[in-house]
Amino acid sequence: MVELLVAMSVFSLAVVLAFSAVITVVRQSTQAQRSADAQSELRIALAQIDRQVRSGNVLFSPADEPTWVASCTAVGTYSGTCMRIYTQSNGTQKCVQWQLMPDPAPTATPGTYLLRSRSWAPNWQTGGTVDGWGVVARGLNYTAGVTPAPFTLSTALATGVTPYGDRLLQVHLESLDTRRDHPIAIDSSITGRNTSYGFNSGQCTPPPPA
Repeated sequence: MVELLVAMSVFSLAVVLAFSAVITVVRQSTQAQRSADAQSELRIALAQIDRQVRSGNVLFSPADEPTWVASCTAVGTYSGTCMRIYTQSNGTQKCVQWQLMPDPAPTATPGTYLLRSRSWAPNWQTGGTVDGWGVVARGLNYTAGVTPAPFTLSTALATGVTPYGDRLLQVHLESLDTRRDHPIAIDSSITGRNTSYGFNSGQCTPPPPA
């Protein structure tokens, strides 16, 4: 009887250790997959922004957006969390709006952000189409006033020749690696097309209601 109890105890301990190891591996695998998914989403988002900016006729300064665009509110008092582009990507003239905001989803990791986007036809007020907001990436890291602004229109090359300012958009996005509790940054500098051919900077003003 004693030997049976000892054998059962040893077997139970071995089962507990085995299941603990399996749970640990599954948890680490899930975290790794989430981190990989977040980085993949960021790369997809960056590819979309790159295509839109390179085909962009007008790039509106992200630093000015929260001061008058009601649908784009700065996170805290820090600007550069949203931007608009008047673009001809995919051969269609449209206005595109991007925004970084706290993720309201109940399943989201506390303190993380999401990146969302929407677009509309320049003639939306007279029957043009308006596409609603769509989430492009989740699990982003951002701290207002500490993390670099997600979107910055550089003024280093501004010439004053056109009303559109510089063509260089700097993008900084961070995905939170939950395994290491450490953000992984993706940076890119994208140059828009020359806008000295009379494109109207009022094409995307005002934007449709959020």
